[in-house]
Amino acid sequence: MSPPRTYVDPSQDQTAEEIECYYRNAKIGDRAAIRNSQHGRLEIKITTVSNINPEVGSIHLNDEAVWGGVAYSVESGKSFYAPSSPSSLVVPNEAITTWAKENPRGTPDY
Repeated sequence: MSPPRTYVDPSQDQTAEEIECYYRNAKIGDRAAIRNSQHGRLEIKITTVSNINPEVGSIHLNDEAVWGGVAYSVESGKSFYAPSSPSSLVVPNEAITTWAKENPRGTPDY
């Protein structure tokens, strides 16, 4: 039996403060990245910001995650309506967008 495949998570060095700062300053049309990690798989979807509600502290995206929908908390980066879901926001920097392009279906199950 071969050992499980491993992957390098391009978002592993992002801090909660960096993520909050990015999304608090995001504007409609800016890029966004949804990170979904579940059962040894990592998927990252690049999308755009469609709406911002600063009074509530939420940000809405043009595309939804597999789990968690389109609304996210700018403070925590977690799904606004399903905060325990495996989906959360990360900053769509060059490493994230490159990884997403190279792995459009995410990492393989092991």
